[in-house]
Order: sequence, then C-alpha cells, then structure tokens
Amino acid sequence: MLQDYSRALDQVGDPAFRSVMVRGLALTLAVFVAVAALTWYLISLIPEFQSDWWSWLNVVVGFGSGLGVVVAMAFLFPAIVTMFMGIFLDDVAEAVERKHYPADSPGRELPLWPSIWLSLKFAGIVILLNLLILPLYVLTFWFPPLSLVLFYGLNGYLLSREYFELVAWRHVDKATARRLRKANQGRLWLIGAFITFMLTIPVVNIVWPLVATAAMVHCFKRLQGRVPR
Repeated sequence: MLQDYSRALDQVGDPAFRSVMVRGLALTLAVFVAVAALTWYLISLIPEFQSDWWSWLNVVVGFGSGLGVVVAMAFLFPAIVTMFMGIFLDDVAEAVERKHYPADSPGRELPLWPSIWLSLKFAGIVILLNLLILPLYVLTFWFPPLSLVLFYGLNGYLLSREYFELVAWRHVDKATARRLRKANQGRLWLIGAFITFMLTIPVVNIVWPLVATAAMVHCFKRLQGRVPR
C-alpha cells in the first residue's frame, strides 16, 4: 500500500492531476459558497427575542447556528470534494496508466453522465449513512476509540468501494469488479480507512482524492497480478 501511495504522490505534478484538482475544487467551493449564503439567509429569518430577560438567547442562537454551519461544512467537505473530483477522475486514472502501464490495454473512459450519477449517488450514500449514525457519534463522544472505529469503519468501507470500482470499471465489467473487491475486502478497507483519515486533514484533503485514485490504480493492477513498471 505504501508503495502505491509513493508512486501516486510522485505523479501529483502531472498536468492531468492539476486540471482535475482545479475543476473539482472550483465546483466544491461554488457549492459551499451557495450553501453558506442560503444558510445565513435562513438564519437571519429566525425571529429575535425582544425581552431583556431572554436577549441572551439571541447570542446563543446566533453562535450555535454559525458553529453548526462550520461543523457541517467541515463534516461534508470530504464527500462533496470527492463527488466533484470523481466526475473527472478518469483523467487521473488514464494519466497513471499511461505512465506506469503503457504496455497494458488502456482503460475505457466512463461516459460523463453515468460518472456524474455515480458520483452523486456515492456522495448521497456517504452523507446519508453518516447522518444516520450521527446519534452514535454523539453517544460515543466521551469514548473516542469507539467513535473512531465507527467513523473509519463505515467511511473506510464506502471510500474503498467507491475508488476501487471507479478504477476497476475502466477494465472489467461490474460483476467482475465486485467479485475482485469482495475477494480483497480486508486489504481494500485498510486503504479506504487511510483515505478517510487523509480526507479529514485540512488542505491535504483537497488533493487527496487524486492521490487516492492514482494509488487505487496501482492497487487494482497489483490485484490482477501485474507488477508496476
């Protein structure tokens, strides 16, 4: 796994990587700005308490709402940035294959609209499942090891599945990709947990979807018995 990530990091300066990062980040920031503006507008519609006895609640509501927006954006950033970059990650996979596996048959480019649908569906699943187990995160707040197990267990599985299938579908049909993923589920979960961890680090999470895709290309080739060149 470390060797796969080492090769991926060495290629971060590739023009294809930079292009995907700029496009994905621009779309992500545009969405966050729009959501933030809408949220602040809705917060401004909350009626204020006029009584001196209850005026302190205005401060609490304002502060709590602002903090909630910031936390929610930080919480959703990995899913959103992965979703948008996922639309263009074919370019990253192709660049890796062209550099490291020139003798292999090139992968099939996924059509644009199916790529968009898959990215939207994945982001929706990640957000929905994390929201569903949010009460468990709250309940285990005072026992961090358990909350970390929940967070990395769930998101490690989801991200390993998303990235692996994105790469595998370029070369094999969906049924074959699913069988290969299930046969190597433990190894792929570790990769997914590591991806999840890196996506929680500010600034690093901007470029990590690209690195994760490149590393997963190497992982896929390795699982098929090919040695990286």
